[in-house]
Amino acid sequence: MSVRRFLCLSAFAALALVPIGTASPGTASPTDDARAGMRLSWSLPDGPTRTHSDIAFWGDVGVAGNYDGFRVFNKDTHQLYVSYLCRGPQNDVSLWRYHGRLLLFQSVDRPQIDGATVCSHSSASDTTASDPRGWEGIRIFDITNPASPVYVHAVRTDCGSHTHTLIPDLANGRLLIYVSSFPIASQNIGGTCQQPFGKISIVSVPLNAPENAQVISQPPISAPPYSGAVACHDITVFLAIHKAAASCMSEGQIWDISDPANPDTLHAIHIDNTSVWFWHSAEFTWDGRYVVFDDEGTGNCGGGNGRIWIYRTSDGAFQSSFMIPRPQGGSYCSVHNGNLIPVAGRYLLAAAWYSGGTGVVDFTNPTAPREVAYYDAVTGRGAADTWSSYWYNGTIYANDMTRGVDAFNLLGGTSSAGATWSHLNAQTQENLTAFPISRPTPG
Repeated sequence: MSVRRFLCLSAFAALALVPIGTASPGTASPTDDARAGMRLSWSLPDGPTRTHSDIAFWGDVGVAGNYDGFRVFNKDTHQLYVSYLCRGPQNDVSLWRYHGRLLLFQSVDRPQIDGATVCSHSSASDTTASDPRGWEGIRIFDITNPASPVYVHAVRTDCGSHTHTLIPDLANGRLLIYVSSFPIASQNIGGTCQQPFGKISIVSVPLNAPENAQVISQPPISAPPYSGAVACHDITVFLAIHKAAASCMSEGQIWDISDPANPDTLHAIHIDNTSVWFWHSAEFTWDGRYVVFDDEGTGNCGGGNGRIWIYRTSDGAFQSSFMIPRPQGGSYCSVHNGNLIPVAGRYLLAAAWYSGGTGVVDFTNPTAPREVAYYDAVTGRGAADTWSSYWYNGTIYANDMTRGVDAFNLLGGTSSAGATWSHLNAQTQENLTAFPISRPTPG
């Protein structure tokens, strides 16, 4: 995400976000949403028949993925341009514009019958990795006209694409896509998807001819097996510091990506922590000093796993971990996808917590994180079950598995605070911004 301008607003630096324990949250009764320091601005409902996944932005155009396809909308007018059906769980999304052409990339991790040429409208196309008719990998669409997507190309990748990370390599006229995939569950094992696996795939997309995109390499991965598989679930890159934070299921890794077409996956910083259930995703602070790894846990946010874990980027030194102080009773709750809000003087993580909704964690002191705002929907279109929550140009956008898109604002006159970005692919952090942080220096 490129930073076009940075507004160092004292209103945000002095924002009256306080620990939830001392805030005055709304009630969590069945007739009212639970919230503190945030308000629901607008929504783009859909479902509950679809499972909604990741979300990306380019300018005022937003794309929200779901297991059955994607929705394209205008974040400013709240207009839904199209709900496009093209089955392919999870259908995680990213965007890139080149010479006026806006390209959409989607991850397909459930084999689809004839999925390289046919956009199915239902789960009837779901099949197994051992089915010779099956296809899974990366789909590419042209959404220059957001109301009329055009299918461009499909790239088959081994074990499909559970998630992907976009890396602009403009000097070579291409995009690189790091594809994370893994052979877990019987329907996903077969053909070229075999345990232990031990690799990622890199797809090269010529910007002048995306229809010629293809796999160019499969860098090896070394990690302890997770359910028999050695692989990564998600990769976040920070191009300005030439680092990648790879969440490789059984451990976290930090790679040198000085040569992004040849990431140094075999000389990684390995971060092992037996308290983490599943290394799911990660986010760097905007000064590059720290990285947050997200544990997709098994509980209800009452303690134990499902926390965030904070480490120093340079050497993987542990700083602290944090769980939101809002147990969700009998509902599943864990951290999932988020990003760092680009503001001066603070480390603020916006993140999704499934039934815990959307929360903001302040870890300006990396050894003492605290939740300073949240919105946990209870009413209206149903209780929160939030997949992704990302800050983009003054608003936190959530793609909720059942509710669809919710847009939140932090309270305290902060709508215009922070950086202004031209686009958001949350797993691709582009520009280093050395914000002054006033805090104790952790060990």
